[in-house]
Amino acid sequence: MMKLFGSTTSPFTRKVRIVAAELGEPIDWVDTATEAGSAEHRAIAPIRKVPVAIVDGRTIFDSRVIIDYLITTRGHGPLTPPRDVWHERNVLSAIDATVDSLIQVLYLARDGATAGDYARYAQRQRDRTAAILGWLPDQVSAEQFGLCEVAAICALDWIDFRQMYPTGAALAAVRAAWRDRPSVATTLPG
Repeated sequence: MMKLFGSTTSPFTRKVRIVAAELGEPIDWVDTATEAGSAEHRAIAPIRKVPVAIVDGRTIFDSRVIIDYLITTRGHGPLTPPRDVWHERNVLSAIDATVDSLIQVLYLARDGATAGDYARYAQRQRDRTAAILGWLPDQVSAEQFGLCEVAAICALDWIDFRQMYPTGAALAAVRAAWRDRPSVATTLPG
């Protein structure tokens, strides 16, 4: 069983939850949105980011590393393995970059920065998001459910949930193809 520290709104935590569900890996959930969960998380996570997992006696930081560990030790299960692992890593890096960019804009606003304080920075982050979302449709599939599809769905659902960028019809076919899959449907942000 994997002990997973995270929040139900984190797209990075959600990726791990989806992969764990697909692989049949049970989760002992620690909600870092609570005071107790946050304190427990801070005690083991020097990077102060979610998710963090304790699995097989290892404490693992970062969603990509947790997912890599799960797939390395549990296999792909029903997830489609990559045909080109390096291409998959590029796609995953691009998806993570857009989420990271928009999270920074969200945190600046939450911390009380005024729009004028960070307008150029925020625009660069939105431009990055536009470039990635424009490139992404050719990188993911409505026919196979692999890590790129998981990451894209988690990113887009989070962007919509936080109303950080107008995703419109971005990857509508991919999102529609997988929206009712139990691992996806039961982990929506919120």
